[in-house]
Amino acid sequence: MLTLSEIKPNQTCTVVGFVGEIDAVLRRLLELGLTVGTKVKVVSTSLQKKVFLLQLKGYVLSIRTSILNKVAVKL
Repeated sequence: MLTLSEIKPNQTCTVVGFVGEIDAVLRRLLELGLTVGTKVKVVSTSLQKKVFLLQLKGYVLSIRTSILNKVAVKL
């Protein structure tokens, strides 16, 4: 199973679920539109891959890698 933090820049993937229980941070991501079935494009990453810039549903979102480890995706 791939997580969103393993996707390379300029690749598009689809969210298939979440790893572990849904806490307050993941609930906020759901409110922002990072739901199952959403297509997500990784625009870029920071030099140390600690922050990812994601494009989804017409806007760009910046998220830490530790949070993205909980989002399961498929290419």
